[in-house]
Amino acid sequence: MTGSNFFNQSLSYLDGHLEALLSDLSELVAIPSVRDIATKKVNAPFGLPIRNAFDYLIDWAKREGFEVRDHQGYALDISFGAGEQEIGILHHVDVVESGDLNAWRTPAFEMTQQGDDLFGRGVTDNKGPLMASLYILKMFKALDVKLDKKIRVIIGGAEETTWECVEHYFKHNPQPDYGFSPDGDFPIVNGEKGILYASLQKEFATLSDLGTCQIVSIESERDRTSTCYQLSAYLAGEKAREVAAIFETSARVTLASAAKSDDNQYKGVYCVELSTPWEKSRNPHKVDNCMDQFVRHMRHVEGLDANSQSLIMLLDAWFADSTDGMKLGLAHQDDEMGTTTCCVSSINLDQHGYNLDFDFRFPKGLSIDQTRTQLQYLSQKYGVRLIEQQYLPLSYLSPESDLIQAMGKAYSEVTRMDAQCFSKGAASYARALNNGVAFGPTFPGDLTYVHEPNERLSLKSLKRAITIYVKVLISL
Repeated sequence: MTGSNFFNQSLSYLDGHLEALLSDLSELVAIPSVRDIATKKVNAPFGLPIRNAFDYLIDWAKREGFEVRDHQGYALDISFGAGEQEIGILHHVDVVESGDLNAWRTPAFEMTQQGDDLFGRGVTDNKGPLMASLYILKMFKALDVKLDKKIRVIIGGAEETTWECVEHYFKHNPQPDYGFSPDGDFPIVNGEKGILYASLQKEFATLSDLGTCQIVSIESERDRTSTCYQLSAYLAGEKAREVAAIFETSARVTLASAAKSDDNQYKGVYCVELSTPWEKSRNPHKVDNCMDQFVRHMRHVEGLDANSQSLIMLLDAWFADSTDGMKLGLAHQDDEMGTTTCCVSSINLDQHGYNLDFDFRFPKGLSIDQTRTQLQYLSQKYGVRLIEQQYLPLSYLSPESDLIQAMGKAYSEVTRMDAQCFSKGAASYARALNNGVAFGPTFPGDLTYVHEPNERLSLKSLKRAITIYVKVLISL
């Protein structure tokens, strides 16, 4: 059943069950499966919302007659077929928060269809592709497809955060022989850059000389997946008003209602509120950054107290107006995977010290050991503490591999276009696989708004993706 007759049957099956797929997807989107450690418990390590989504999928699998296994609430797997070899399809059920609800044109956790598009948190990342994979299993079962390999859909619960899910899963389960994650783009993402999320911290010594201007406080949201797109800086001292004035053409400047210090020793505190377009931290070159704007204005200010001056000097020396890691001494270019990227995601400062979060991503040719050595050298030179928050290893699979050759053939047959391999800075579960890549579900030109308000998924693209996946699974 691998010829044209089968594919005609599979297309007919998909058309006949599309409404059922959308109904199931709507129920899954309605579960706000955002990590909630406050409700963490046994078999719910990421909180009850994600546990609820797992339970929904377990009920779905049992209803449809599939083998399903719950791995202590870290992950699920749902499988079909038999054979010594296994194909893994990796998904995640957790989603990011809805964000600004006023920016959504439809309810965030209520799937809405408008023409060919579906809207709702998770429709693209990653619940829509997940439900599509489950319906491929359902189709194979209904059409009695005989496979010589087992297909296992593996579903994690912490892809958007700590990745403990796949770490736990593969600690207790073998790697599939082949695998892919429908959590990227077509044609084929055969490379994902290494990622280091890290922080710089410094405790301040008590100062006797406060200079003529002090940065009393800096506040910005700690979201390591985004650029530093909002920042509030509070300035005090006899020249605070003068320094604040240099921001007036690019920021909102106000007289703060209360002093931002423990003992209220400052009077006349001015608040400078900076705002830049939101962007993913893996794409720092696409937008300006609040950190860059802040340093451009502050680098020439004279009379700063020593603590404020040390922060501005570090920001200027390491990060300001440099998105490729050049100032870190880590800039690197790979012909296949592109360049290094570096992004400050947040800065927070008070009377006791500061914390700075940054995201560094690197292609082939630069190792994590080289990166760590250079960052440790710089941290010691500038007297700051370097804290590694998370490291995700680089992923790369040769375009000549059997898996990529099968994917390229299927993609070209469906789209009539060449299947080009490319690399991304994004992180998908593909990097957890020994022999796997990110593969779809979106096509060039699709607007998805992943991690933003109004996340969307094209039904036309989803149906094309399913057809490609079916061809790949049959051919492997």
